[in-house]
Amino acid sequence: MKKILALVAILAIGLGSVNAQESLRWGITAGMNVSNIKVSGFDSRVGFHAGVKAELGLPQVTEGAYMDFSALLSLKGAKVDGGALGSIKLNPCYLEIPVHIGYKYAVNDNFTLFANAGPYIGIGLFGKLKTTGEIKNELESSIGTSSENIFGDDGFKRFDLGLGLKAGMEFSKKYQISIGYDFGLTETSDAGAKNRNLMISLGFMF
Repeated sequence: MKKILALVAILAIGLGSVNAQESLRWGITAGMNVSNIKVSGFDSRVGFHAGVKAELGLPQVTEGAYMDFSALLSLKGAKVDGGALGSIKLNPCYLEIPVHIGYKYAVNDNFTLFANAGPYIGIGLFGKLKTTGEIKNELESSIGTSSENIFGDDGFKRFDLGLGLKAGMEFSKKYQISIGYDFGLTETSDAGAKNRNLMISLGFMF
């Protein structure tokens, strides 16, 4: 937890140091995740993300260039639905901090297109590994269910690192809708799992 707080503090200090610049904007964002892991046999599952974001214009680079920062609570994971044989659900929840570089193109005063890309870091906060399967004996059969901490000693690693892409539209210089995709680069488990995540987001800039 101390490492998580330190990362948030570093981000806040870094953004606060440029707070006086007129090109800095703050906002909130939330949306849907459709996540999976790069391991054969697993299917995608639906989660969510929500948090705060900031945009810093970079006119010194070129008109329309900007940096996009976020601090998000993001539920990812994957599942296996084996029907009568049982199921597995992975529900890891991360604190994610993406830092992207992008470009905005103003079509007119009320409509802007944007795209950005860059790295993200993720810190595993909590989550469950849930399994359900049929247990049989000589007299009867029943459904057995187990649930354990997904970031336990034999579970997922807490640190995640990857690259993300995003594209979207902004209306009236306040409302945003975007679609993005994150490619995890680090193996989050001994089985070689890497996070994959499609995001559909809504945002509001103050």
